[in-house]
Amino acid sequence: MKKIYLLLCLLYATLFFSCSTDIDLYADYKQVPIIYGLLDATSDTNFVRIARAFYVEGDAYQSATNPDSSNYPGKLDARIIEYRDGDSIREIVLDTITIHNKEQGIFYAPDQKLYYTTEPINWNGANNRYSYQLKVVLPERTLTTKTDVVGNSQFDIQSLAVNFSKEYFGMVPRRFLFYPATNATFYDVSMRFTFLEQRTPDGDSVPRTMIWDVGTFFESYLSTNMDGEAFVFTYRPETFYEKLEEFIGDDTNVVGLRRYIDDYSVEVTIAAGGEKLRQYIYENDPSNGFVGGDNEFTLIDDGYGVFSSRMTIKRYVRLGGETVPDLVKERKWGFKFIGGEPIEM
Repeated sequence: MKKIYLLLCLLYATLFFSCSTDIDLYADYKQVPIIYGLLDATSDTNFVRIARAFYVEGDAYQSATNPDSSNYPGKLDARIIEYRDGDSIREIVLDTITIHNKEQGIFYAPDQKLYYTTEPINWNGANNRYSYQLKVVLPERTLTTKTDVVGNSQFDIQSLAVNFSKEYFGMVPRRFLFYPATNATFYDVSMRFTFLEQRTPDGDSVPRTMIWDVGTFFESYLSTNMDGEAFVFTYRPETFYEKLEEFIGDDTNVVGLRRYIDDYSVEVTIAAGGEKLRQYIYENDPSNGFVGGDNEFTLIDDGYGVFSSRMTIKRYVRLGGETVPDLVKERKWGFKFIGGEPIEM
């Protein structure tokens, strides 16, 4: 029985996407373009994955490991057209690059062919709005798709500290403020808690980082609960300790182990996503993976995938309130306070 596969991989820093293979095509060997791109004005390099799907005989998973089946041959004419307030002002020709560190999975690895540019992507200003159109000349036709840019210079973190004091356990969640990004419809928030770990008295201290995915917050909710001009998300101090205990695990039993924290041991990351990305993630339900999800969903005309925008901001913040004393009191974790600047990774 004939099966179809889709090669849907995009590198954005270390980010990859995947989606369904169950697309009902009614012409044997008809090629279907697969486009994945996320433009980020804060990134020095932006990538676009341009691939194809078609019917193959036999095992689709085996075929997906063959780069010749997934890639268009040669180098396509692919470019990004920049618009400012609706007027075309610049064209960026994409070059190709092969990465060599993709992890093993459904699709071929470790090499991956990507299109990219190091040309700057402009974010929105007080008086200007930017959008970008992707244009790809395929063997059988020309494909175009467009996205508004997410972000502006006002997208920033307002709160200066996080407070995991145990006195707030079971109480109203703590608040954290940030200024919204232009054209963003959702925000992914995470916190990175970094400390130095010395496992023996004469051993070297090495940095370790616990990543806490705080959650996803939608603009439609945040805009109804603002503090002045700032959006507010909430977090629970007890959840931080639950995550930390899980992260440290059995290391609490190591005799003589020491861990060192400073004033700025937490880095807050807020990633703002555009409308098309929201639709793709939350309406396509990509959690079903390679063989699940909505097999008719697409945000690419005459193709499959998504071309959208995002912007990410990061900031180290202080450990506020009684957070430091509370951590040090937990003798089983061996924390010591050293003060000073953020620990370098």
